Amino acid sequence: MGVGLEGRRIQLGKGEPWALAAASGYALYQVFLGAAMQGEVHNIVGVTVQAIPVLVFATAMGWVIHRSGKQTTSPFGDWRLIGALVCNGLLLFVVATPLLFESLRQGGVLIASPVSGTQVLFAALLAALLLREPFTRIMALGMVLSVAGIVVLAAGQSGVELPSTWWLAVPYALGTALCWALAGVLMTYTMRRGVDPYQAVAIPTVVGVIALNGYALVSGQLGLYGGTSASILATLLVAGVFSAAALVSLTLALNLTTVASATTLNSLQVAIGPVLAWLFLGEHLNVLAAVGILTILTGVIIVQRGRVATRQG
Repeated sequence: MGVGLEGRRIQLGKGEPWALAAASGYALYQVFLGAAMQGEVHNIVGVTVQAIPVLVFATAMGWVIHRSGKQTTSPFGDWRLIGALVCNGLLLFVVATPLLFESLRQGGVLIASPVSGTQVLFAALLAALLLREPFTRIMALGMVLSVAGIVVLAAGQSGVELPSTWWLAVPYALGTALCWALAGVLMTYTMRRGVDPYQAVAIPTVVGVIALNGYALVSGQLGLYGGTSASILATLLVAGVFSAAALVSLTLALNLTTVASATTLNSLQVAIGPVLAWLFLGEHLNVLAAVGILTILTGVIIVQRGRVATRQG
């Protein structure tokens, strides 16, 4: 059974529940980050603690794959591959995640989640420029829809009780999306040359955490960890666990169903996050904001499925 047009339908099979689990996991990741950002937490502490579960999982899986004897390409033998992974880590952990934190502080999950979800749009443009992937009019239409959705979402915040600088959440989230997209293109580049996916996750995570904490050591800010409440640290760890769970779920989904189906369903995180924030964090979700979120989601799905269609074609 499926939904949609024949040939581009979302097949409801064994992989789809895992794709939905991935979308929910990534949405809960941002919800718990949003909850942590309501307290006093420094970016270095936040980035490091939420990265721990993903680092542990990716390292363990990389070790298992190495022990299994599976043939993979070592990135350490090619400066271009290790350079791409180092840049990936700096983009993700030194630039993107602090930007996401600022977006969550200023506008909450309601703005940060759907706007940062536009990484698919940036990824399509960057893949066309750097990886020579096709770019179609349908994908351009999806981008226009998403941009319109961002405008509507921002308009929906008018009159809502938010900090006077809430509008900064939009450029912060867009910066996050751009960094995520560029990091994704770099990761795709390494995996297409045979680097194990889990190694491609673990190495950038190690690089990012070392870079941030190296700076904290030099600047005498390691004491920030002791000054962060146990409840915030626990919330950040839970956020990281959901991120790791989402990574596992998406991996299973891609193994059990089509890329088109898995990535499209995973895009639902753009809408799930704000709904969860409305239910559990008390963020204000009005009709105009909901319309903006759904418009962004529609544009993201169009671009995502357009990318998959051009690859399969």
